Amino acid sequence: MINNNSIPESESDLLINKWGYDFLEEYSQLINTADFTSAKIVLDIATGTGRAASLITRLGIIVFTGDYNNNQKFNSEKRITNNYLKLVKYIRLNLEKIPFRDGSIDNIVCINTFHELDNPINCINEIMRIYSSKGKLLIADFNSDGFNVMDKLHTHKYGRLHPRGHISSEEIKEILSEKYSYIKEINTKLNIGFIVSGIRNES
Repeated sequence: MINNNSIPESESDLLINKWGYDFLEEYSQLINTADFTSAKIVLDIATGTGRAASLITRLGIIVFTGDYNNNQKFNSEKRITNNYLKLVKYIRLNLEKIPFRDGSIDNIVCINTFHELDNPINCINEIMRIYSSKGKLLIADFNSDGFNVMDKLHTHKYGRLHPRGHISSEEIKEILSEKYSYIKEINTKLNIGFIVSGIRNES
């Protein structure tokens, strides 16, 4: 299990906590259920403010992580903290052309990213292309309650609603189901996630 206590909470985290939700706990539930404890390296797709990377490093696992640009790198480093930054390798990630060979990555995490993407189908195809099926692939995004909370947060902070993206969780599940033989669905208060493992379906 991951110890969240050493991970600093952001202004958004603290505000969400006042409303009865916990972003770090949401991520922790998803990652703990996927169970990466036997992994040596995990690829965290889309670093953002570093929630997933910070949690994975608490398991003593090396994390490769990145975004299209480095706008949030400073915030992610603050969340991961100096004691765990040695486990993190930052890379440049264009999700429509991920810089890894076919089937070369055993363990992948992608949380709360797909609703931000202009071309989510291209991105999920890229993730499936690099995933080896030897470990775990965790993809999760907000459910309707999660998007409502994000709307509330963004309205409070920025005066606008949060984007809901161009692909639904049902569509993500359907795409994964066509490709892989085992998918476990996990539901938290704010997210729906899919944990892929097992044999790749080549038919």
